[in-house]
Amino acid sequence: MTHLLVAIVAAAGISLAMDAPASATLSGWATPIDPGSSAAPAQSPGPAPGPALAPAAISSEVMILHATNDNSGIDPRIGNIPALSKPPFSSYNSYKLLDRTATPLKKGEAAPLKLPTGRELRLVYKDVIQAQKQGDPPRYVITASIEAANGNSFLPLVEVNAKPGEVFWVGGQEYKGGSLFIGIKVSP
Repeated sequence: MTHLLVAIVAAAGISLAMDAPASATLSGWATPIDPGSSAAPAQSPGPAPGPALAPAAISSEVMILHATNDNSGIDPRIGNIPALSKPPFSSYNSYKLLDRTATPLKKGEAAPLKLPTGRELRLVYKDVIQAQKQGDPPRYVITASIEAANGNSFLPLVEVNAKPGEVFWVGGQEYKGGSLFIGIKVSP
């Protein structure tokens, strides 16, 4: 069975909720990477989403990294991502950029993306949560799931309240002697 790991990363914290059928199994974990973050369960997102603030579509950038321990270092095309030097990412010493794709997300519609494993990542922009404090940005409610080629759920639905411009990660799929990490960044 493939080991699955879900990591959610953001400097200020991201909310996370997982929804899986009772028969689904998920080995691995889901946690904020920054122990000092203010992440909260997505079930209590704060103020109700404001319909006037929810655009019909937002932008996303999806980055697929192959993590290994082959001592080749970090691919310079990846850029500076401090999270790669912190657990669980720091358990690998090499990262190669496999793909970087701009993917528009229309509200309520799944945006599929084929992964190198043959599985499919599905992202859905659900709504916007108004900022709780003046000057804070709104957060975008995004769901992510990964389906196997046969249509079965590999990663049950993960819901994230993502801060614009900050990367959250879904990862841990075994791939060619290492793991895949999928970084997702949204913006208005």
